[in-house]
Amino acid sequence: MAERLDRVHRLMQRLCAIGAGSSMAGLFAIIFINALRRYTIGKSFEWGEELPIYLAIYGVMFGSALAYLQDRHVRFTLFIDFLPEALRRPVFAAVDLAVAATGAVLAWSGVLLVQRRGAVDAAGLIGPAKDYAAQTGLGWIEAFGHLAVWQTAISVGGVLLAAASALNFARRLATPTALEA
Repeated sequence: MAERLDRVHRLMQRLCAIGAGSSMAGLFAIIFINALRRYTIGKSFEWGEELPIYLAIYGVMFGSALAYLQDRHVRFTLFIDFLPEALRRPVFAAVDLAVAATGAVLAWSGVLLVQRRGAVDAAGLIGPAKDYAAQTGLGWIEAFGHLAVWQTAISVGGVLLAAASALNFARRLATPTALEA
């Protein structure tokens, strides 16, 4: 059982690392190319100002889950450090459950946000998305011009955080030394 949990844990770490890294690489590339264009030919891409913001949000969501999986997140241990080892594990397990619940609430709030505001056009993206969809005949590309695609990052982040904390909880129960206190 512990080996299976470890395998899932490694797979999820890879997924989150790829998501965070890809988001940050895309953000850097867009800003770099846009800056080059602005200072060499005097024009920048219309979508180059807005898209990096959304990519950064996805990157933070993937990165938060990765940090939790690696148990490298911010935590305040002033009082926990004074607890005996026998009490620390249950406290960390309770925190895992609380974070799982928080992740679930975050995911649900993302769903509600998409339901209420998802059809709104992303100002800097809707024009290029419509143009590209018309040029290629791929109508689904127009969806990237609406906020729903980008607001979904909140739900994705909530699901990832809930899954990461539930996985850490299961590992704490299965293998007492799996995560450092």
